[in-house]
Amino acid sequence: MAEAAQTKDESPELEPAPTPSTEHLQRLMDDASPDILEMGVRKALVLLNNLQETFSANFGAIPDAQQWVASIDSVRKLAIRQRTVVGVVGNTGAGKSSVINAMLDEERLVPTNCMRACTAVVTEMSWNDSKDERKKYSAEIEFISKADWEKEMSVLLKDLLGPDGEVSRDCTDPDSEAGVAWAKFKAVFPQKTKDMLAGSTVESLLRDKSVMNVLGKTRKIFESQPDRFYSQLQHYVDSKEKDTKVAGKYAEKKKEKKTMEFWPLIKVVKIYTKSPALSTGAVIVDLPGVHDSNAARSAVAQGYMKQCTGLWIVAPINRAVDDKAAKSLLGDSFKRQLKYDGTYSNITFICSKTDDISITEAADSLGLDEEVSDFDQEERSLNHQVKDLEEKITEFQESKQIYTDIIEEMDDELETWGTIEDDVQDGRTVYPPKSKGKRKRNSSPAKSQKRRDRTPDSADDDFEVRSGSGDSNREQSDDENRTDCTPLTEEQVHDKINELKDSKKNARTQRKGMDEKIKAARQDIRQLKEKRADVKAKMSAICIAGRNQYSKGAIQLDFAAGIKELDQENAMEQDEGNFNPDEDIRDYDHVARTLPVFCVSSRAYQKLCGRLKKDAPVPGFTSVDETGIPQLQAHCKKLTEAGRASTCRTFLNNLSQLLTSLNLWSSNDGSGINFTDEDRRKQAQFLNRKLEELGKGLEKSVTACANEMKDSLTENIYDKYDEAISEAATNAVPTAARWSAPQHQGGLHWGTYRATVRRDGVFAGSKGLRDFNAELAEPITKRLASGWERAFQRRLPHALQNYTRVSYNNLITFHKAMETRAQLVGTATHGLAILAQQLPKYQKSFMDLAGAMAQIMTEWQRDANREFTPVIAAAMQSGYDNCSSQVGTGMFVRMKGIMAVHVEQEKNSMFRDATDTVKERLSKMVETVDESMRERGDAIFENMRRDYMVILGGAHIRPGQVMPRAERMLRKNVLEILLSADDRFKSVLDGEIDETIEEAKDGPADEGDDKESGVDFSEMQDDDEDMDKDNVNDDGTTSRAASATTAPSNSHENTKRDDTGTRFWDSGYSAPKSAVPSVALSTLPDVADDQSNLHSHDE
Repeated sequence: MAEAAQTKDESPELEPAPTPSTEHLQRLMDDASPDILEMGVRKALVLLNNLQETFSANFGAIPDAQQWVASIDSVRKLAIRQRTVVGVVGNTGAGKSSVINAMLDEERLVPTNCMRACTAVVTEMSWNDSKDERKKYSAEIEFISKADWEKEMSVLLKDLLGPDGEVSRDCTDPDSEAGVAWAKFKAVFPQKTKDMLAGSTVESLLRDKSVMNVLGKTRKIFESQPDRFYSQLQHYVDSKEKDTKVAGKYAEKKKEKKTMEFWPLIKVVKIYTKSPALSTGAVIVDLPGVHDSNAARSAVAQGYMKQCTGLWIVAPINRAVDDKAAKSLLGDSFKRQLKYDGTYSNITFICSKTDDISITEAADSLGLDEEVSDFDQEERSLNHQVKDLEEKITEFQESKQIYTDIIEEMDDELETWGTIEDDVQDGRTVYPPKSKGKRKRNSSPAKSQKRRDRTPDSADDDFEVRSGSGDSNREQSDDENRTDCTPLTEEQVHDKINELKDSKKNARTQRKGMDEKIKAARQDIRQLKEKRADVKAKMSAICIAGRNQYSKGAIQLDFAAGIKELDQENAMEQDEGNFNPDEDIRDYDHVARTLPVFCVSSRAYQKLCGRLKKDAPVPGFTSVDETGIPQLQAHCKKLTEAGRASTCRTFLNNLSQLLTSLNLWSSNDGSGINFTDEDRRKQAQFLNRKLEELGKGLEKSVTACANEMKDSLTENIYDKYDEAISEAATNAVPTAARWSAPQHQGGLHWGTYRATVRRDGVFAGSKGLRDFNAELAEPITKRLASGWERAFQRRLPHALQNYTRVSYNNLITFHKAMETRAQLVGTATHGLAILAQQLPKYQKSFMDLAGAMAQIMTEWQRDANREFTPVIAAAMQSGYDNCSSQVGTGMFVRMKGIMAVHVEQEKNSMFRDATDTVKERLSKMVETVDESMRERGDAIFENMRRDYMVILGGAHIRPGQVMPRAERMLRKNVLEILLSADDRFKSVLDGEIDETIEEAKDGPADEGDDKESGVDFSEMQDDDEDMDKDNVNDDGTTSRAASATTAPSNSHENTKRDDTGTRFWDSGYSAPKSAVPSVALSTLPDVADDQSNLHSHDE
């Protein structure tokens, strides 16, 4: 209970209380890196918790306490790390998955499958917050809803069944519509035969319990090892029906029981991993190609495309330049969408498979003959040396064989003479054995000739050696030979045996010598081959580096040329009479220079990191840096820096304002300036009048900004509607006629035409994507593209710049009026000096406000520029339905007639409806920006009003009274916290980052449920609780606390961007240039004299 007021002597104006310093906090905001800034934010959260606990203890007793708690809570909500979403696109075979796996430092993580591209799903990869080693790798597999599957099955059944209700014979062709439908049905309903499907309906198929158990659900995977994680993930996303056929014994294995496959039902896969590349908050999204017939997955991919901060285009390096991939970046419609979204400056081009190179072709085409000539000569020399050694080895092997033959012959001779020796020792008369033919060998005549030519001198020429076939001669009578020969003595027999043994020993020695020579020659060959491989690797390295350098420059020029062509096309359509092709619309050299291009070899990187153990080494790379992957990883981490720094500085700037306001409040004991009652009345009138003028000035600046936005939209977009609508209406019927024209004239096959109308005008077949609705809308989107870009890249930022400048000037005018008044009164100069320090902080607040408005406009305009096509699709729906219902003879002719009549009937209304819808969306955008600017401007105004009332509003404690003791103690305690606050940030600047900040994790107990405020920095603390625990939602389901996110909604009625509930304008978020590409804050000029804060958005 407050003490009764006590009397005291009237005293002069209070001496200035000790002023808490913000020197280190300011240094932190000005100079620190994102990592240091985030550490400062963590320290600040501890400080805010201390302050809030102090005020909460006096929440009921002191009126000001509740307001300060609210202010502290609003500042805390600004500590949000926003997602930096990077979309990765590339055609089949571009090596996209391999690049992503290498960048994440995993051999296999991104799910792959062997089915056609239509099975691809959106895969999101982000940082894993879990401290549980058992959950080092986690994933969430989200399945499509029942309504989405029902809609898709109705189309698939039409594709699978022919007009007679039987399964189409085309189902055996995997690239046909029937083949795709059969693959999906066979995967989801493995027990159903074709005949069973022919007799099924969508309703009966929907009653399958196995399918219903997953539709609309989310399955989770947790693993500690990547291989087990990958296997579990593949269970969901891969198909067991491989395109390759099993042969041999594998084909004879017993067939396993058929089980349901999930890939046709998956909507999106979210992977959480502790890859360093993702540690700064980047979210990598592997976007499937256009060959996806699933509407739900297509919608998810489109949602991510709108949300993307950056877009990575992956193409093989050997095709990237030759195919002009950067210039023809996925077609003109894709480049036009970049202009609408303002994201062409956020493109990154990745040339993959740099290890795939032909040295001969590269050296010739890149003019590298001189650089590789010495190495080439060395390689030729090494090749000759290897060849010579191989020939010598052949000679050595032949000589070795000769000695082997001699040894064998000596063995035969020794056996024969051994028998003779036995006979002579027994007293028998013995004769020399009869001469036999040489041992026959299975050798070629040439080799036999060489052996005869190279018979060693040690070979016995006096006695013929019996051949293996000579055993039959032993059956002949010895008497036949005795009359022709002289009997042998025992000494002669012993001499002959010794001679044969010496010959055998000599042959063995010679053969051993041949082995040593062969071994030495092979060792020399190995060394020469290693040297040759090293020489070839050096040539490969030169050619790879040369091709990388050439490709980077060529791709940058091609990309700029593509943007220039699109600009010129739009400029000529808008005003052909004044079109000047020699006048550049933008700095295309700058466009080229600023396109990041990375040439990478994921295979070489993985091998150098010790992975892909079964693969051969990749020549041309001696270090991981040469693979380009580390540079890509650094680029990924750097993409988040601008957003992180901007978020931190916005938070710390608001914190600094709050600390200064708390300093003014806590240093004041309530006596203030002791005016007389009349003086107090006059002072109050003056202050209120000036505050009212300031409020009106701020309101007026919002109104002026909104009006300028409306005028810019009208001038650059709405005024061009009539011409665009007229052109679209004129081209509509001819466009529809081209769809059904003969194929040699660019028309579609009748089956493709039918598949397209069955899918509401959008179908991706083997020849690519066809979107009838987008083709009808193209005259409008082409004509409005340049004006749209001009409005959102230049004119609307100019309106925000004017608002920031005018608002800040209103603050300067107000403060100067207060200074003049204080000089007249002769008091409060010290307080005004402190308030003057707040002005740059308020300037930064208005700049942050402009950044938040830019983010709002980005979200709204990206939704709006995609509204043309859906409105046209809705208008075309009945025409598509009527065409789809045609069967039997003459169906294609009837379909063409129905389409022509429908387009003729709708052309005068559907384009007007489309443009009106977009105009309505943009008008709603301006209203949202207007309301948000007023709300946030009011918050800044109220903070100023509070501070100036403390200094100039006069005493709220009457003379002779004192402030209640409880309030005095509260102010004293707050001031004590403030006096030591700046030391916290000094420790951060000094690198002292080991202080426990557990207090910042959850905040005070009365903080309230703040799940929608985004991911605060306390989630990054070392001693966090496990952030992968499931939160229980209102409906009883569970959701991931921090990491799990979904693609953005198409509607802005709900301001949430993802599952974390991050609200970009409700949270006070100030988006950096990289995060708000469609509204370039870099065009905002400096305000007043303080130029340091404005460009923090552009860092």
